[in-house]
Amino acid sequence: MVKQLLFVFLCISSLSIYSQKEANVWYFGNKAGIDFNGTPIALTNGALNTEEGCSTISDEDGNLLFYSDGIKVWTKNHELMRYSNGQLANNLQGNPSSSQSGLIVPAPENKNIYYIFTVGTDYIPNNAGYPRNPGFNFYTIDITKGNGGEIIAGPINLSNNRDWGWSEKVTAVQGKDCTEIWVLSIVEDTFYAYKIDQNGVDHLNPVISKSSYILQDKRGYLKVSPDGTKVALADFTAGQNTGNGRLVLYDFDNVTGKITSSGEILTTPSVDGVPYGVEFSPQSSKLYASLFIPPFTFSILQFDLLDKDVAQTKAQIWRGSGYRGALQLASDGKIYSSIPDKSYLGAIENPDESAKNVTYKPVAIDLGRGRTSQGLPPFIQSFFAPVKLLNADSNAVLSNTNQVFCIGDSYEIVPEINNPNDSYTWSKDGTVIANTRTLTVDNANFGSGLYEVKIESNSYCKKTYTGKVQVTFEPKPTINTIQPYIQCDFDSNPYDGFAAFNLELLEASLVDDFSNISIDFFETSDSNFSSPLNKNNYTNSVAKNHSITVKVTNNTTNCYQTQVIDLQVNPTGLNIYSDEHISELDQNASNANAKFSIGTGNGFFDFSIKTQQIINNSGGALSQTTHDFQYYRTVEDASLQTNQILPPYEDHLFTNNSDVYVRISNKGTTSCETVGNFKILVEKLPIPQGNLNEEILCVDNPKRTPQPHSIALNADTGNTTDTYKWYLNGNLILNETSAIYNANSAGEYKVEAYRKYPNINTPSMGYNTFFVKESNQALIVNIKSVDDQDNPDSNKIEITVDGIGDYEYALNSTNFGDFVKGDENLTYTFTNIPPGLNFISVRDRNGCGVVSSDQISTIYFQRHFTPNGDGHFDTWKVLGVDNDYYDVVKVQIFNRFGKLISEITDKNHPGWDGVYNGTTLPTNDYWYKAELINKNGEVRKKTGHFSLIRK
Repeated sequence: MVKQLLFVFLCISSLSIYSQKEANVWYFGNKAGIDFNGTPIALTNGALNTEEGCSTISDEDGNLLFYSDGIKVWTKNHELMRYSNGQLANNLQGNPSSSQSGLIVPAPENKNIYYIFTVGTDYIPNNAGYPRNPGFNFYTIDITKGNGGEIIAGPINLSNNRDWGWSEKVTAVQGKDCTEIWVLSIVEDTFYAYKIDQNGVDHLNPVISKSSYILQDKRGYLKVSPDGTKVALADFTAGQNTGNGRLVLYDFDNVTGKITSSGEILTTPSVDGVPYGVEFSPQSSKLYASLFIPPFTFSILQFDLLDKDVAQTKAQIWRGSGYRGALQLASDGKIYSSIPDKSYLGAIENPDESAKNVTYKPVAIDLGRGRTSQGLPPFIQSFFAPVKLLNADSNAVLSNTNQVFCIGDSYEIVPEINNPNDSYTWSKDGTVIANTRTLTVDNANFGSGLYEVKIESNSYCKKTYTGKVQVTFEPKPTINTIQPYIQCDFDSNPYDGFAAFNLELLEASLVDDFSNISIDFFETSDSNFSSPLNKNNYTNSVAKNHSITVKVTNNTTNCYQTQVIDLQVNPTGLNIYSDEHISELDQNASNANAKFSIGTGNGFFDFSIKTQQIINNSGGALSQTTHDFQYYRTVEDASLQTNQILPPYEDHLFTNNSDVYVRISNKGTTSCETVGNFKILVEKLPIPQGNLNEEILCVDNPKRTPQPHSIALNADTGNTTDTYKWYLNGNLILNETSAIYNANSAGEYKVEAYRKYPNINTPSMGYNTFFVKESNQALIVNIKSVDDQDNPDSNKIEITVDGIGDYEYALNSTNFGDFVKGDENLTYTFTNIPPGLNFISVRDRNGCGVVSSDQISTIYFQRHFTPNGDGHFDTWKVLGVDNDYYDVVKVQIFNRFGKLISEITDKNHPGWDGVYNGTTLPTNDYWYKAELINKNGEVRKKTGHFSLIRK
């Protein structure tokens, strides 16, 4: 059976295929020329010297017939052709400054008749005698007359009375078949297409199509794609500035001659420059444009015509120094570029390739003494359309590709042209092998090589066509034979004969080398391989025993091999195994600085223990030598053998009451023998109580040895069977295993709680931490008092204590709210002390108690008094002595002359009122002499003066 061809599009220009040799000789520029009959060589015998437009034509064997610049016509002997009246053909209606001044087109069914189509321009170089834009015209040449041809008719005007506005653009392409040719040109926004057939040029009935794009200038090239489906124009506007000229792409119908789209703009002048030359690739898959970017840059862009958005495929192929120049496809499959005043042409070597793979050579052909100008000779674009070679089964196009065929399959190759009167000659690597239209090949019958067909047309066109295809036979992938894939049926209906299969698991057994292949599975009924199966989760479509097809494809060659695989479903049901208990993990296990355990709520299980347990309970039926034991979290995973639980098991964590499924298979196969289920139960960590805040241990002041005081640290977990270990500063405290520990020293206490679970061999452990800090009540070591200051604010008491607590101080109070913390822990100074008895209390902020000082006496000898009855200093006395601290108070008051005028001997005396013997004494200074004796017998004496002030 002939297989459908599988091919990879690896286009290479050396395999391009062309139908005729009429485009094999070029004359252009300043006496430049190229002969493409064989390896391209420079021609230096041409008479043509033109700035832009030119055209050349050869016969079907590649022999030069004549050439023209649109004004003059030279024969193959490089002599001027003549009109039928004998005049020299040196005044045609073209112009050397017209982009496509002349285009030569052969009559479709008469090998002796040719037409020259000319387009003029507004520019008259060097005041030459060329007509000022005569528009679009054509001439008829009979090559059998004269000495190499004769102009027998013309000019015939095709401009429809629009000569003045006509552009410099003209192109041609074959029509519906070889009997028709369309010649196209454009004026402003209107295309004119003229049909040429056996009746000649139908100049009275042009096909007119409107364009949404209006030409901004007359300059630039116009081309049709070789397959006759696209038209591209370059609107060249550069002069003093870039202008607004664009590259525009249209759809074309080569049957009707109509432009069938309004035009897609592909370039932006400010970004890309202005286009001048245009050309299509041989397969009509790519469009190229040459652009000029002032002041002196030449650029080539590519567009992919197979993309839905052609404009966005724009890619720069080359950029360099130069002025505007043409692009032209040649019979060798390359697109040549002309930059003015060079001795060479550049070339796009492989124009049907994607932009990233295109090779451009700036210097591709040496022109010898010839020099380039802006133009290159255009031809009927159909000259470059390859004869397509097809797959007879699928009509897939094979030609112009490096075609890969598969060893073991046979193929039928046919040319696209099919006329029963034509003759066909097939050759392989230059040796004739067949004379039939259809060629059947396989690896044994002809094999790899370059296949060529020559078609001699015996129909009305009488032409010769050729086609080529390079064929390489490649081997198909090898598929290993495997045993049936047996699946356990342990779903909700274990006896229905249907189960889920993971076909992907078979791939490692099916092939030995996975590089550059793809593997797909199909129902055996799917002979076209149109619906690949879900390889990760496939349920057999036939109960119990079923077969499917595997297809292994080489991704480079697309050659594939197939094999049938048997599937089998066993009604096994689900075994129930004993549950497993694990201890939950400690979230802080890896944190060396952690002070307590945090249960994660999950843990891991060593499944090798379960495997051994199952083996031990199998009565010798199972072993790790004969069976594989695979563990999964879900029924679906166990069935499809996905997401297997693999070592290291520490990476697989389970929460309480998690299901686990074990799949037991014969060693090294996918054949399922049984599936079982058990649960994993996660036991909680025994986390003891702790206190990261400091626990205070109050000790004596001074501290005694041994230290008799302690504080109870309660770590009770609430489980009476738990045991404990206690550590002080990292050292184990021996023989302390209860929940409560009485700590009698400061430090960091760690407690570990241990709990034994019936189904776990190793006790679970959690830990916590207590911090114990020692403190004590303050010991007062010194009190310093300063009183009787002129400024009462300077009266102060300074207290100094000793201890390890955190102390705060209060004056004449033990209320917590009255205590204040000073800058220094062991000393504090109170100021603005009131006269009388005072005391200071010291409180340990850690709670180890309050201590108060003895009473501290503060006195004040008044510096003045004002006996005016306002209640303030109405008498003079010593303040702060009216208490139990003093036993004796004796104060004598004198006037300035030393006369005793009053005496106070009672500590509760209200004070002297400024009266002496009933006489009110005047404002003045008075003196005193005082003697105070406290209850301890300590005597305090003072002499001073004060003021009596009358107001």
